Amino acid sequence: MRESGAIWSGSVDGTVTTVRRVDFHHELCDDKATALSMELSEEAKFRLYVDLRQEGLKMAALVHTHPAEWVGLSEVDRENQLCSRLGFWSLVVPKYACAPWRLEDFGIHLQTEKGWYQLRSEEVISMVSVESQ
Repeated sequence: MRESGAIWSGSVDGTVTTVRRVDFHHELCDDKATALSMELSEEAKFRLYVDLRQEGLKMAALVHTHPAEWVGLSEVDRENQLCSRLGFWSLVVPKYACAPWRLEDFGIHLQTEKGWYQLRSEEVISMVSVESQ
């Protein structure tokens, strides 16, 4: 039981984001994860940025876990984002991502001109769709 995370990358077309690649923090580097934190090395970030540029992909979202049901963005979360692009998503999954998984229980945050906006449950249901292929 520890915090973990992943970076979703893909294509961004207006308000529609299609994720085509998932990179887990612990696969990119030793993310030094503890029960309440993780850290992606600068080398791993740079390598990822280069790979994405070569593949023509953009970072779409950072997904990470929290240990309890609280799914807001902490001060550390807000200050240490991988991407500052408007429209970038930050998803927080409660209970270290233990099942059951319901999108409306996630903290889904959108980077706006005014800062981070956390979607309400009804917005999550209407704006977010996860499909596997």
